[in-house]
Amino acid sequence: MDDTAAALKAIPLNRRPADWTRGLAWLLSMQNKDGGFAAFEKNVDHPLIRRLPIESADEAAVDPSTADLTGRALHALGLKAGYTENHSAVRRALHWLYRRQEKNGSWYGRWGVCYIYGTWAALTGMKAVGVSGEHPSVKKALSWLKSIQLPDGSWGESCKSCEIKTFAPLAYGTAVQTAWALEALLQYEDPREPLIQKGFRFLIDDGLHQPKHLVYPTGIGLPKQFYIYYHSYPFVFPLLALSAFIKQMEMREKR
Repeated sequence: MDDTAAALKAIPLNRRPADWTRGLAWLLSMQNKDGGFAAFEKNVDHPLIRRLPIESADEAAVDPSTADLTGRALHALGLKAGYTENHSAVRRALHWLYRRQEKNGSWYGRWGVCYIYGTWAALTGMKAVGVSGEHPSVKKALSWLKSIQLPDGSWGESCKSCEIKTFAPLAYGTAVQTAWALEALLQYEDPREPLIQKGFRFLIDDGLHQPKHLVYPTGIGLPKQFYIYYHSYPFVFPLLALSAFIKQMEMREKR
């Protein structure tokens, strides 16, 4: 589902309309009955499967809806298909996200580390389909992201988060997680806000130059067993966040 959503955003609709429409139809057909989107399969989350006598069966034997996949599916549906909250698939996905938001305002992301990741995916998806910044879920999520910013302007989260299922901060920030947090905030916040400026200053001056900010694993293979360091992440996601920042500043200058 993740790759199909990304492909739909990359393929120009006017160049390959038939193929693009087929991809969109397939993505919509894979929406789970609970309204969310999973990674590989549809409706594979029966509670009995989680009780199989296999180590980490509750993580490896099922493929439930997740905030990261649901958020990115919404991002594709809003950004390229032009769907809004009025569309039934979008409405069901949003309701799933609202129900799964943590009490502190974050969302748990299954395939990245972890609550920063899930919250980034949820907010970018919600913004793409037109969810207002006045929505209670948006306000709670933004407040949570601001509350966990480190003194140097960065954001960092430990892989321990997915083991204990609650946010576990790192003692230092990472370039990837800082970029996720900044892009999420930019969906609704003024790019001139001091904490956003401070975050980008961290990325430019420090985050992309110090090894410890670049090499901490931010991908999840299987909680408690293995985590993934993607070599491109420390460069791709800061570039996406910087691009979002420049676009927001340009929009304000044109007003």
